[in-house]
Amino acid sequence: MNSDWRVTGLGLLALLGAACGDSVDSGITASAGNTSTSGDSTDGTATTSPGSNSNSETNNPTSTTAGSESNSDSEGETTSVSTTDETTEGGTSTTDPGTTTDPGTTTDPGTTTSTTDPVDTTTTTDTTGVESTTTGNETGGDECPLAQMHLPCDADSNEALHALGLNCTSLGGQWTNNQNAVTVANATFQAAPAQGNFRSWQVAKSYGTYIDPNTNAPFWGSREGDKVLLISSGLLPQPNGQGAVIVQDGDVYNDVAIGGQWDSNSMPPPMTAVNGSPDPMGFTNCDGTNDCSNTISAQWALGGGNAEDKMWFGFEVTAPAIASGQIADANGYTFDFAYFSAEFPEYVGTQYNDIFVVWQSSEDYTGNVTFINGQPLTVTALWPIDFQGECDFFDPNCSGSDPHLQGTGHINDGGATGWYKATGGVKPGETFSLTFAIFDMGDSDFDTTALLDNWSWDCEGCVPNEVDDCGVAPQ
Repeated sequence: MNSDWRVTGLGLLALLGAACGDSVDSGITASAGNTSTSGDSTDGTATTSPGSNSNSETNNPTSTTAGSESNSDSEGETTSVSTTDETTEGGTSTTDPGTTTDPGTTTDPGTTTSTTDPVDTTTTTDTTGVESTTTGNETGGDECPLAQMHLPCDADSNEALHALGLNCTSLGGQWTNNQNAVTVANATFQAAPAQGNFRSWQVAKSYGTYIDPNTNAPFWGSREGDKVLLISSGLLPQPNGQGAVIVQDGDVYNDVAIGGQWDSNSMPPPMTAVNGSPDPMGFTNCDGTNDCSNTISAQWALGGGNAEDKMWFGFEVTAPAIASGQIADANGYTFDFAYFSAEFPEYVGTQYNDIFVVWQSSEDYTGNVTFINGQPLTVTALWPIDFQGECDFFDPNCSGSDPHLQGTGHINDGGATGWYKATGGVKPGETFSLTFAIFDMGDSDFDTTALLDNWSWDCEGCVPNEVDDCGVAPQ
C-alpha cells in the first residue's frame, strides 16, 4: 500500500499537571452531528454560561449565516458552503476572496526563485510564475520543498481553516498560485449550540497563560502564523483582548449538547470503530470503509460506545502532483496537535475515555491517522505510553498545579500531552478527505480539548505495515 501515518512527539511533556482529587463522572450523554461532503454544512453554535455544570437540554442550535460571527441562541439551520469561494468556520461562513494580506511571508508566486535540492544539491530556477524548488522526495532530514512553500495566512483572519493552515487560496493575492496554499472543498463544521460566548471551538493566538521562558512567548501558542484552532468536547470562551483563550479552574466540566446527533451513540461520519483490516496489527488489506488502523475498536468498547458532546469538521483536499518536476510531489501531509483532558488521572482504565481522532478516506487507506503504538488518543490508551510516572514527569506526587497548564482549566483538573506532529500518507494528485473529531465517552461532563496548527504538505511520508505501523514516537 502507498499510504502512511506517523506521529512524532515535539517537545513531549508526558501528561502535564495531573490532579488527584476525587471526581465523579455523571454518565450524562451529549454528542454532535453529521459530516457531509456535498458542499452543505449544518452548523450549530453552542453555548453555556461560563463555568456552568448544568446538564440541561433546553438550548437550541444556533444558525450563523455567511459572514456572520453571531453566537445567539436561535434555532439551527443548514448553511450551504462552497469552499471554492468561501470557507466555513464553525458556526461562521467567511468569504474574503479579495484579501491579499501577507503575514510577513516572503515570496510572491510571480517572482523568480531558486532553491537548492536537499538530495542532489542542484539548483533550478522557475521563471514561469511558480515558486521553484528541485525535484525528488526529501531525504536526510532537510526541509521538504513543499513545506518551504507554506505561507501562513491567519494574521488577519479568524477563519478556522486559515488558523490550521488550510484554504489560504480563498484570500487570493500571493496565495493564489502557491502549491501549498491548500484549497479545500466541501468543508463542514459540526458543533452543538453555543451557550452565550462559549462554544466547542475557537480560533485564538494562544491557550492558557503560561509563557515559555526560553522564547518569551505563550507555551501553547501558534506553531505557524499567528493563530491556532481549538476544538473541545466542552465549552471554550472567546479569546480575550490579547487573543488568548483562558479557561478558569473548574470550568472543564460541561454538558455541551442537547441530544440528537450530538449525543447519538455513533462516531461522527464517515468514522467507524469497526476494524478495517483482517490483519491483527491492521494497516494492510484495508476494506476501504472501516478503520484500517484497527486502533479505535478496543477504546470505543471501553467507553461502551457511548459518545456524547461530539464536535467535528471535515473537508476534501487534493495532493499536489508536480508533473513538470519543479518541486517534489506530495506523498503525505502533516499537522501539529496537543491533547488535554479533565479525565486524567482518575478515570484511566474506565469507561470515561474521551477520544480525539483524525480520519482519512483515500485510495489506499481509510481510518484513524492519530495513534501511538497502535493506540488512539484517549487518556486510557495514552497513559502507559506517554503519561509516564505516577502522574507525570513534572508531577510525580500527583499534586497538580503544573505551571504549563496555567489558564487552560486543567492545572488542577486533568492534564495534557506536549505538541505532536502527525503525518498521513497519500498518493500525489489524489483527492481525499480528512475529518477531525473530539467527543466525550461514557459521560457528557468531563471535557477534552485539542489544539491544531501547522497543516502542510509532506514530500516523503511513511508506509505502514505489520512491522512498522508509523505510529507515534515521542521525542
